[in-house]
Amino acid sequence: MARRSVPDTVITGLGLITAYGWGTDAYWSGLLSGSRALRPHADLAAAGFDRTVTAALDDAHLAVTAHDAYLAVTAHDAHRLHSRRSRLARAATAQALREASLTGLGPGTLVVTVGQTPLADEADDSREGTPTRGGREEFAGPSPADLPGVSPRAETVYLSQACASVSFALDYVRTWLRSGCGTTALVVGTCVLNAYEYAGMAITGALSPTGARPFDTARDGTSLGEGAGAILLETAAAAEQRGITPQAVLAGAAARVNGRSPAASDEAAITDCVLAALEDAGLERVGYIHAHATGTVQGDTVELAALGAVGAPRGWVAVPVSGHKGGIGHLMHASSAPGIAAALGFLRTGTAPGTPGLDSPEAAGRAIDVLTAPRRLPGAPRSCLVNSFGFAGNNSSLVLTAPDGSTR
Repeated sequence: MARRSVPDTVITGLGLITAYGWGTDAYWSGLLSGSRALRPHADLAAAGFDRTVTAALDDAHLAVTAHDAYLAVTAHDAHRLHSRRSRLARAATAQALREASLTGLGPGTLVVTVGQTPLADEADDSREGTPTRGGREEFAGPSPADLPGVSPRAETVYLSQACASVSFALDYVRTWLRSGCGTTALVVGTCVLNAYEYAGMAITGALSPTGARPFDTARDGTSLGEGAGAILLETAAAAEQRGITPQAVLAGAAARVNGRSPAASDEAAITDCVLAALEDAGLERVGYIHAHATGTVQGDTVELAALGAVGAPRGWVAVPVSGHKGGIGHLMHASSAPGIAAALGFLRTGTAPGTPGLDSPEAAGRAIDVLTAPRRLPGAPRSCLVNSFGFAGNNSSLVLTAPDGSTR
């Protein structure tokens, strides 16, 4: 059956704040260097947590916004923007708008924010103000009303799909744009350490006492990070009309809720998700894979097995695989944003980054090659896969391709 022709969805701007610093350039530089921004967090220890290694931000990461016209705040709005989550969301959005050469987003634009499901008004506030940097005001959000340049008449959606939320949002946006509902959309996610989320992760036993080391044979769990990402998407026609060269095409997407466990990864479900994204993109293989790779023993093993199950029958040989969480930690609902930034970096430079914290890779078979250090690939980079998996069977895989339409 012939594939139905549908409008391309392209990425024209991406804003990012991580423990590597401000912007995608700082992130890409940190990722290529293999540096690790993970440190023991004294405030978490004071709050009684015994696993405190995180990639936390300090106020210096936001100081650069003080005189940014994109981030001007009226006195009327200042009371609403005291939370770190709101400040990070504003900063990332400003970056994305600037990259896309936009001064704002008008009526009819779609704005998707992702995060935890908001707490009920009657929720217990007993842990409010603990040394973990915040309580309820840092748990959910951000709100579209907090974002710079966004029209109050924009279409808004709040989406919560665990640690695959940004990827689910990108799939949602792609469907919306392809359906002719509009031409421009923004996805925004943040992660800020807070009493509620940190306690929840501690209870699962998924946190590392030493710092995340994805795919390493000595790995012992994940580490949380702080940061924010904002991704600006348009129809290819809209970008062309504005004279903007896209950074990538969102060529394939799969977003599914399935699996047999509330927390553990499911190899069959992940395999099916990757296959669906590749089929949607019309590809049998990609040039690079940015893995979910949290650093948990079970999750990393399952992801490698799933990639091998996809690649072996398709003749893959040493397709490079890496992840970022050993450098900047796990940004939870926003964790796909650094993955997208890594994919864009690969498409731009032809270099697949290494995996910070990885010294002794787990055996992965012939189809894929887990990278400890950056690798420059021959030829022009054309395609990459970004995986994002979350609790409760929230699984998503995205395929990004070079904007010239060719693939590898």
